[in-house]
Amino acid sequence: MKQIAAFLLCVVAGSISAQDLLTADQALNLALEHNHGVRLARLTVKSAELMNTAGEAGMLPTIDAVGMYDGDRSATRQTFFSGEVREVDDANSRVLSGAVQLNWTVFDGLTMFATKDRLATVEAIERSLLKQRLESTVYEVLATYYQAVQMGTAIEVQRTALRSGRERLQIAETGERIGSTSGLQVVQARMDLSADSAALLDLHAQRTMALHRLNLLLGRDPSIAFTVEKQIPAAEALDLTELQSDAQRANSSITEARQQQLAADFAVKELRGALFPRVDVFGNYAYRRSQSDVGFLQSNRAIGPDYGVRLSVPIFRGGQATRATEVAKLGSEQAAIATEGTRLLVEQQLLDDWTQYRTAITRVALEQNNLQGTQQQVNVALESYRLGVITAVELRDVQQSLIDAENRLLLAQYEAKLAELRLKWLAGRLV
Repeated sequence: MKQIAAFLLCVVAGSISAQDLLTADQALNLALEHNHGVRLARLTVKSAELMNTAGEAGMLPTIDAVGMYDGDRSATRQTFFSGEVREVDDANSRVLSGAVQLNWTVFDGLTMFATKDRLATVEAIERSLLKQRLESTVYEVLATYYQAVQMGTAIEVQRTALRSGRERLQIAETGERIGSTSGLQVVQARMDLSADSAALLDLHAQRTMALHRLNLLLGRDPSIAFTVEKQIPAAEALDLTELQSDAQRANSSITEARQQQLAADFAVKELRGALFPRVDVFGNYAYRRSQSDVGFLQSNRAIGPDYGVRLSVPIFRGGQATRATEVAKLGSEQAAIATEGTRLLVEQQLLDDWTQYRTAITRVALEQNNLQGTQQQVNVALESYRLGVITAVELRDVQQSLIDAENRLLLAQYEAKLAELRLKWLAGRLV
């Protein structure tokens, strides 16, 4: 038993030595900067932002520089109407050309404007998804952080039980020496102390794994050692009506669903533009020089601009554009249904979490009252055991009831805080 106690002391000493305190706010700041999921989401937003340009929407002209050199050496025979025949072996011809070409679509059935609106909506969607990632990360970080706090407090509770168990063992051993108690009580006290020691080891393992998980969420090496705060903050007072109003206005899932519906509407407008005429203007500034050993011209050179307007009117394309537009309309209708479904789902989740929040708040108050009464029972029971009024089994039951009461209070506080965080998440207040 002394070896077990020494081992537990080593575990405790090793877990608290030379470690820095990490507050909940510091954990959030680290996570929002270094969490891998957040960093990936930010890069996705950056990509959508880069794509949201007038050029990507087709609003701007395109300018290309082209050039070509063509050489030909071949045996040539030309017969003219006059009867003249020109025949040259290894005739050499060369063509050198280059141009700067401009093309600009000035009308495409307003497709380019719908495309620009869709690109802006896609960027907004990615920003909503980034917010969702930030919210989920904040929730996971705080939930894991408070779990580590809860486990730390549970360890302190178990240590108190361990001290009571040692005191009980000492009393039993003293009673055995003077003949007031039997050896069976000593054996039972040792078994209970061993069970309490094992429970303490389990709590340490759970807390260590929670800290590893928290490090991962912070985007750093899971083996980094640190300590957390001693208490879970009390759950804040919330108002259901305000939460419901904020959720319909600022919930990131509802916002994203609405943006997806807008994107679907703009996709319909894009496809509808294919049914209208298309007008392009073009202009070239070109240089061309050719030389030939045989033919009508020995050399030819041209330099200068040319320009014009190109009109394309769709007449019949197998009904592809019409079908594509109808399919896009169905997609828009689906997006509208999805938006309504998301809104109702958020409302249902809000009511469920509100129920859990109110239940947890009530449980915290009840468990606090129960804990006070149980602590008094333990003090009385311990003194009664010293006097021999109650048995070791009865003392053990009272001590275990104290541990259970303290753990129930810790769990109620933890669940109340989680319910508060979920409500803030649904209401768009977490970030």
